[in-house]
Amino acid sequence: MGTIALAITACSPDKKIDPSATSVKPVIQEVFKSSQTLNGTPIKYPDGKPELRLYRVEIPAGGTIPLHTHSAPMMVYVQGVESGSLLNTRVKPDGSEIKTVFKPGEAFVEGANEPHFVENVGEKPTVIWVTVASVEGMPTTQFID
Repeated sequence: MGTIALAITACSPDKKIDPSATSVKPVIQEVFKSSQTLNGTPIKYPDGKPELRLYRVEIPAGGTIPLHTHSAPMMVYVQGVESGSLLNTRVKPDGSEIKTVFKPGEAFVEGANEPHFVENVGEKPTVIWVTVASVEGMPTTQFID
């Protein structure tokens, strides 16, 4: 019975734990933050019932995601381990292009309705993690012919 009482006491929600007594401390590092898109415009969230989405996208060497837009802003992180770089090409209204290479460990924000395409110009797969700040029922990507 003494063992059960000890276990109940140790698991009690009233038991206070001194944070400095833990031997393993978490490492919390801000990786990226921004209030504007790659085009320099302020981030705008769509109206509606909020829905966050997370995607893992693997683009093979030489692979491309063709010209497209998004209806909601998204944060893109190029995986920092075992990943290649990502070439992001933004297409301006006059047809000119702005090219930016993102290396492993780098991140950026794509804004809503900003046409672009991405390519893996390296020799190994590029893995990106995409977090979308969308609303229920809204498609994530619209491809442009």
